[in-house]
Amino acid sequence: MATASLLGRLRRSRRLSLLLFAGSLIALVIAATWFIAARTGLARSYDQLSNRNQLLAQAQMAQQEAQLKVENARSAQQVMDRLSALGLQPEGWGERMINLRSTQLSRDESAALLAGIAAGPDRLFGAEAFELSVTNPAEGLFHLPVLVDERIPAPLQVTLRGSLLFRTGPADDNGIASTSTTGASQP
Repeated sequence: MATASLLGRLRRSRRLSLLLFAGSLIALVIAATWFIAARTGLARSYDQLSNRNQLLAQAQMAQQEAQLKVENARSAQQVMDRLSALGLQPEGWGERMINLRSTQLSRDESAALLAGIAAGPDRLFGAEAFELSVTNPAEGLFHLPVLVDERIPAPLQVTLRGSLLFRTGPADDNGIASTSTTGASQP
């Protein structure tokens, strides 16, 4: 009987061990499934956080751009008010863009061009780029070349880019603009 009870206890203990093992295995599978789902949810949450931070940065940049545009509009309005106070009406001015890139001109043509953009009461020139150079190193930019053997002096190389503002309307009575309203007011 002692051996029978011992065998009975072993069988019961095997069943109990198998039941405990099966229960532990099921609990482990459930915990692993929960862990994988939680880790996937955490990755999704980090992805959403990253997207929201990117949207926030874009919104902040758009807000700064909008504030800059508002400041520029205020500044432009102040400039317009100051021009009106001085008697300079913006609608009385025209604009012509000048863009010469490495153009070769004779000295006479260069002088006429520079005289045409010189500031005066009826025109203003805002240069973005200006370069004037000689094409022959033996000739100087500020000294007229000596004619040897009736040879024509080498041309000058001109780069000029900018806006020429010129008066289009009649002259004001306050003396700011020139009194000439003929075709000489346009370049």
